[in-house]
Amino acid sequence: MKVNKIRKLTKQKWLNLYVAKYSHNNHDGQWIFASRKNQPAIPNTNPEAVIIVPVLKQKGKPNKLIVIKEFRVPVGCYTYGFPAGLIDQGETVETTIKREMIEETGFEVSKIRKVTMPLYSSMGLTDEAIVMAYVDVKFNQGAKPEPSEDIEVLFLDFAEVCKLCDKPDLPIDAKMWATLYMYQQLGEIV
Repeated sequence: MKVNKIRKLTKQKWLNLYVAKYSHNNHDGQWIFASRKNQPAIPNTNPEAVIIVPVLKQKGKPNKLIVIKEFRVPVGCYTYGFPAGLIDQGETVETTIKREMIEETGFEVSKIRKVTMPLYSSMGLTDEAIVMAYVDVKFNQGAKPEPSEDIEVLFLDFAEVCKLCDKPDLPIDAKMWATLYMYQQLGEIV
């Protein structure tokens, strides 16, 4: 497979469409995809965004998973997912994790337990690389969402995690569903 040429189709601030002309086994084709990069289709191991899996641990109480219910324009309704956000230029992954947690939930990160390698969730549609961060959180002053964000913070105990995981009619982020299922199979939120 060889990418011969890439042409930008749109000129937006956060995300653009590109068309790639490619050849493979005597076949020429084109592929339209979305990218946040100025030069897409160049291998890059730097993530552009974080998705945060926050667990609230309080002494003597069961762990709670913090999730958000947020209106998402492309889906046209409220969806369930984890706090997430773009990594600002010059910002570290760790700084982004801490900033986004406070902005979207009002919780402060007390411990970063695991940050994944860059992951791709829709490689046929976009070249966006994200990392998932598993963190412990503690209470803070309150959320500070962007004016364009419509977010409700939810605290899920184990029974609520299982209920949300098995609810077929809710629009749930794929990465969140996989995590809910993992906790359901483990029998606890860890």
